Amino acid sequence: MPTRSTTVLPWRVLSLLAGIVFCFIAGCGNGGATVITVFAAASLTDAFGEIAREFESANPGIEVKLNFAGSQRLRSQLEFGASADVFASADAAQMDLAKDAGLIAGAARPFAGSAMAVIVPEDSRIQKVSEIADPGVKLVLAHESVPAGRYSRLLLVRLSETDAGLGADFAERTLANVVSDETSVKFVEQKVVLGQADAGIVYRSGAMTAAATGSARELPLPPETNGVQALYPIAVLSDSAAPDWGEKFVQFVLSRPARDILASYGFDAP
Repeated sequence: MPTRSTTVLPWRVLSLLAGIVFCFIAGCGNGGATVITVFAAASLTDAFGEIAREFESANPGIEVKLNFAGSQRLRSQLEFGASADVFASADAAQMDLAKDAGLIAGAARPFAGSAMAVIVPEDSRIQKVSEIADPGVKLVLAHESVPAGRYSRLLLVRLSETDAGLGADFAERTLANVVSDETSVKFVEQKVVLGQADAGIVYRSGAMTAAATGSARELPLPPETNGVQALYPIAVLSDSAAPDWGEKFVQFVLSRPARDILASYGFDAP
């Protein structure tokens, strides 16, 4: 069995330090611009980068600062006092925890969804999803405290329940191949793209990004698989320094132009 590593032990300390550093850096905008700070799940990096540029273009004098990380780490940063205007999570669980902590103003609104996908390096010998359970395969997943980690493990359970011949113990055999639990789904994607892992489970949007590099490809899932769909909620934060602009950004994310951008990166409608 491969030796398993993890990078999540110091996450509370790292979250606090990252939040403090980010708040210091994001304290003022360019030329006195009004700054909106958005904490968003790492899987939204590319899509929200484009959405932020479109929002800034439509609103001169507004600057959007983006902070990407695992949703659980972002929530932790906010709980430790990091300042932001908007929180976009990769699942409802982290948003609910933020709301329970008094961090959310009003209701969170779903704005996107994403299926999960299994990716392998482009030149991998692995051709079928059944092979990720073979002995010796080095599999990377997001840690189970991360939304993508929970979704990934649920997908393996669903695959075990199919009639595709994978076997009722498919999830157990596959999890035995996990060599690293990552704090962000982006790190899973990067390890596969760089050839540091034989396979990984990511969001479909991440699979598209990885495939676009020419360094990874997605494995087809059995058609009878009861897939797993991630749901992304967004909300204005209760300590927002610019709540009106935070709400305008949320409304823009919910708009047709932003949803078209999200769709271009592999996200589904909620």
